Amino acid sequence: MRTRNGRHLLFAIVLLGASAASSFSPVWSQSKIDYKVVPILQPMKEVGPTPEFSLSTPDGKKISLKDFRGKIVLLNFWASWCVPCREEMPAMEKLYQEYKQKNFAILAIAVKDRKQDAIDFVKELKISYPVALDPEAQVGSLYGAWGLPATYLIGPNGEGLARGWGPAEWYGSGARKLVKDLLDGKR
Repeated sequence: MRTRNGRHLLFAIVLLGASAASSFSPVWSQSKIDYKVVPILQPMKEVGPTPEFSLSTPDGKKISLKDFRGKIVLLNFWASWCVPCREEMPAMEKLYQEYKQKNFAILAIAVKDRKQDAIDFVKELKISYPVALDPEAQVGSLYGAWGLPATYLIGPNGEGLARGWGPAEWYGSGARKLVKDLLDGKR
């Protein structure tokens, strides 16, 4: 009889524990970021530091990824000859304008592009976020940006959060919600 009561007690504890855990799981799942609100994005399997780099801007100044510590960074690899890049960058500009005062930054890296072509492209599209030049695609290769556009979301400590290949609607409701959630510290 004692063994039977022990089993019932154990079963009740397991059942109670499972019930309690299931009642908390929606809270846990709500605190995670849904990167798929931007369909091209995939969360990084392991959140770790992203490769550091330093490149020149079109006006000859040096810019490094570490210059953006403390901010959520949308790191975008593009080229003036890339049609999808041309289509997505104006939306990125709108996203930048909305969140730049809230610890959000965009760094656009022109890959395998001539300096003057990149300058003309940025002027034509009225891009105000920082642009760097990677004429030999060294940083692009370091990040695995084999196709363009390629985008990485980087956390405030330089940690890789998500990456995606191809164009996205960067000013759509999903992208804006994602950036807001990241800025609010939901990870």
